[in-house]
Amino acid sequence: MFSVMNAATSGLESQNEWMNAISTNTANNQTPGFGRRIDVQAPASGNIIRPQSTFIGHQIIHPPLALTPGAYLSQDSPVFSNQIMNTSNIHDVAIAGSGFLAVKTANGSLAYTRAGLLQTDTLGHLEVPGGYLIDPPVTIPAGASWNITPHGRILAALPGKSARQVGQLQLALIPNPSGLKGIGQNLYVLSQTTGTPVMVNPGQRGSGILQTAALNASGVNMASELTDLIQAQAAYQMNAKIVAVSQSLDKGLSQIVT
Repeated sequence: MFSVMNAATSGLESQNEWMNAISTNTANNQTPGFGRRIDVQAPASGNIIRPQSTFIGHQIIHPPLALTPGAYLSQDSPVFSNQIMNTSNIHDVAIAGSGFLAVKTANGSLAYTRAGLLQTDTLGHLEVPGGYLIDPPVTIPAGASWNITPHGRILAALPGKSARQVGQLQLALIPNPSGLKGIGQNLYVLSQTTGTPVMVNPGQRGSGILQTAALNASGVNMASELTDLIQAQAAYQMNAKIVAVSQSLDKGLSQIVT
């Protein structure tokens, strides 16, 4: 009965992780650039309880017999949307195609985002909400108006003067975006499965171009989340029922022995 309990408990834990992902996705249905969480589960390694070519009576049973002791979370992957929604802010940028904006985190490491809500800090440094500076860095001159071209050139103009280029937005091309790990605030970091990013100007090497006064939509599909929720709830209830039945049988076995 112990193996039954382990299998059922691992199922409860896996379904709980799945429902956590669903709740996170639902909460971020309207979050620009959010990558929908998809939890991928896999069976745990089987325990061989009868080796190959076992003698039973006068027969040799060739195939081995193994039991899978449960399930575990093998992958937690974000899925990003290529849909674009218009905004009224000319400093918002959507990535029409592949690529991520790179930003510096508090410890100096890089993180990546598809949420192009660009703004400047008190010193004119270009950043995204949360105070994360764009990398490579860009500084807008004080008092200047500025805009971004589809290929990432940042043009700024002081009152009475012509616009000039003050920076260049680049995009990070990540070989396997589904390997990114979310760290909150719409930021993602690399993992062992993402591959090495390549920084390019928008429109180069297959990367997307930028669309101003627009943002990338959330990757969440509410119809899919509702379907997943029904399946996760049913699976959770079944695993809970198995735990209850296992406990009941274990209790009955104990009474017989005593």
